[in-house]
Amino acid sequence: MTGCGPGLLVSVRSLAEARAAIGGGCAVLDLKEPSRGALGMADPEVVGEAAGWGRSRGVATSMAMGEVADWSDEAVAEFTLPAVDFAKLGLAHLAGDGRDDGWVTRWKTVRDRLGGECRWIAVAYADARVCGAPGLEAVVAAAIETDCAGVLIDTWDKSGGSLTHHLSQKQLEEVRGTTRDAGLLLALAGRVSIEDLDEVSAVEPDLVAVRSAACQDGRRDLPVEERRVRELVARLGGTTGSVESWRNAG
Repeated sequence: MTGCGPGLLVSVRSLAEARAAIGGGCAVLDLKEPSRGALGMADPEVVGEAAGWGRSRGVATSMAMGEVADWSDEAVAEFTLPAVDFAKLGLAHLAGDGRDDGWVTRWKTVRDRLGGECRWIAVAYADARVCGAPGLEAVVAAAIETDCAGVLIDTWDKSGGSLTHHLSQKQLEEVRGTTRDAGLLLALAGRVSIEDLDEVSAVEPDLVAVRSAACQDGRRDLPVEERRVRELVARLGGTTGSVESWRNAG
């Protein structure tokens, strides 16, 4: 990697937004549909088109795939995973299902059955209690146990406060230490604004992940703007890297 700060991951919902994100210098292009939740999955044709365009221009790609609880056996069997470098499945509603650590097996089973050549990113929700997800420490431990490429800390409820509203700097730094020791990427998200960048960057994550901050008027339902992406990249220190370095990171 080059530059002195974290890379910027930008979540986009269309080819036009992908072009804006890449034009602005994002390090990782993430495909998702924000109207469908924190990890709402975009339509497969959108993922294929936008991710394919990004990969052809040397940018690493990722995609959100909803929550594990959303995937029935039939849906898994019928799905073909698009060509992306990283994929994410949320763990909302799994912690309270009465099966103790059974959520790890369920999560890993869905991942294995989905197949593909991507590397998996574990998602820990900072507001886990709100959505019945496993806690931060448990998800980080499971990420290490199941050979994930990294951990993304995000918020499930986008109206319930930003990442730093739910987790202290000390908690984030502890996770940074654990993931670094294990050789995992760490990405921080959760309505991170441009004003939050200094505080979030101090944790020294590999990536800062945004949607709202890159959009017109800071609204996640409006289009990603190239100028806003460029401003965020500059504030983070302009970190870049070859697609191979991001694909093999962690």
